[in-house]
Amino acid sequence: MSKRPRLRAARALGVIGVIGALGPLGAALVGCSGDPEPPPPPQVLSPSEAGAIYLDAVCPVNDAWDAADVELDRLRVALARDGAPEIDTRLFAETMDAVAAASERAAERLDTKQQEWPTRTEAAVEDVRETLEDDRTQARRVAKLDADEAVGYAWQGAAESASASAAAREALGLPEDPVAACAQWEEQSP
Repeated sequence: MSKRPRLRAARALGVIGVIGALGPLGAALVGCSGDPEPPPPPQVLSPSEAGAIYLDAVCPVNDAWDAADVELDRLRVALARDGAPEIDTRLFAETMDAVAAASERAAERLDTKQQEWPTRTEAAVEDVRETLEDDRTQARRVAKLDADEAVGYAWQGAAESASASAAAREALGLPEDPVAACAQWEEQSP
C-alpha cells in the first residue's frame, strides 16, 4: 500500500474526528448538506413595476451607447484628419466593453424567469432581452477592431433592436420616444 492512500485516509479520519469533537454541532453541520431549497417563484409585476424594471435595465445601456458614439465620432475625426492607421482606439474599446457589460446586465434584469411580466408584455420584453444578448456579443467583437474597421462597421440587427424596443415600450405603456422614456425614468429614480 502506498503512502498516498494512507494520507488520504488520515485526512478523512481527521475531518471525522473534528466533526465528532464538535458533538451535536458537528452532526448539525453534516446534516446541512441536504437538498437545496427550490428557487423562489417569479415575482408578479404590476404594470408600473414592469415599466420601471424595463427602464432601469435599458436606460443604462442607452447611456453606454451615447459614450460609445462619442468615441466613434472621435475616431471618424481622427481618420479624416490624418488617416493614420495607428490611431489609439483604447477609449473606443473601453466604451464598447461598457456597452457589452450594460447589455449583459440589462438582459439579466429582463430575464422572464425572474419575474412574471404583465399580460401581453412578456414576448416583447423577451425580444428586447434577446437583442441585448446579441448586442453584448457584437460589442465585444467590435471593441477589438482598429479605427478604420470600427468606423466602417455596420451594426448587425440595429433595425430589429429598435423595433423590439419600440414594441416593448408600447406594450409597457411607456413613452414612444426612448430618450423621453429614459428622461422620465431619471426624474423618478431615487
